[in-house]
Amino acid sequence: MDLRALLTTHLKLRHLVIVLAIAEQGSLVRAAEELYLTQPALSRALREAEHAVGASLFERTGRRMVPTPAGQVCLEHSKAIVGHVGTLRRRVDELTDPEAGVVRVGAHVTGANLLLPRAVARFTAERPRVEVLLREAPPETLIQELGNGDLDLLVGRVTDHPSTARLRLVPLYREEFRIVAALGHPVHAMTEVALGDLVGYPWVVPLANTPLRDELEENFRSAGLTPPVQRVESGTPATLRTLVAEAGFLALMPESMAGAEPGLQMLELHLAGLAQQVGILLHADRPLTANADMFAGKLHEVGEEIRRELLNSAPAGTAINGPRT
Repeated sequence: MDLRALLTTHLKLRHLVIVLAIAEQGSLVRAAEELYLTQPALSRALREAEHAVGASLFERTGRRMVPTPAGQVCLEHSKAIVGHVGTLRRRVDELTDPEAGVVRVGAHVTGANLLLPRAVARFTAERPRVEVLLREAPPETLIQELGNGDLDLLVGRVTDHPSTARLRLVPLYREEFRIVAALGHPVHAMTEVALGDLVGYPWVVPLANTPLRDELEENFRSAGLTPPVQRVESGTPATLRTLVAEAGFLALMPESMAGAEPGLQMLELHLAGLAQQVGILLHADRPLTANADMFAGKLHEVGEEIRRELLNSAPAGTAINGPRT
């Protein structure tokens, strides 16, 4: 890295913040209001940013400001840099008062019922003044917010997939996804259930372009079947539970969650490739704050306990432990 060249650059942090605000708000007027600036001051700062970068960053389309290709590149780096600066400030603040602050955790369905609540309880017992903010959303949204610095870490399914290629993955334990149905569902009356028997029922399926959705559809294709036509996409646990319990839908659910849900029952059918690694997903090159690092430590502790619980409860020959890092 040429540090001397960076000393002479005209690009400042305020320019990056302005670029982010314009992209988020879609107009100079709303971005100026968001940042408590006059529109002429904002326009001048945008021109300075474009001069420093050496390219036009936005073009006006109708009433909206739309990033140019150079603007898209600038946005990606601006989000990362602003996220790093925010983490820097929080880490310095925690040096002054280590037992205060906030930890921001994203979670999807996986790990949300056992791993995360237990870790939160242990962490807050030791750091009662630290606020823990839990954010549930679809995986692609959480990954984007992690990259932007809006989240410290994610808890969920750890798998090699294009969506997680830029993250650091820390597997903690392994469990299987199971097909679930309400207790009174007709599938439970079948002597032996095959995948072909389930195609005609409505399904709650994982969101498109997620590893779990890809693997579910691959199971149907491998059996020479077309994936269910009547289906609802959902990444929200509460919606999934209600559709299964009250509307006769089938769905996939982590085994530990399915076993704890009253009114639901797992099918004996086991699908290939749906055993999952549960763990922590981290930004590849942004250090954790001290409190976030401590929270990650609690996740490690609880994850090891859950791994042992699953190992003790599994039938002989069942694979529980996946690759450890």
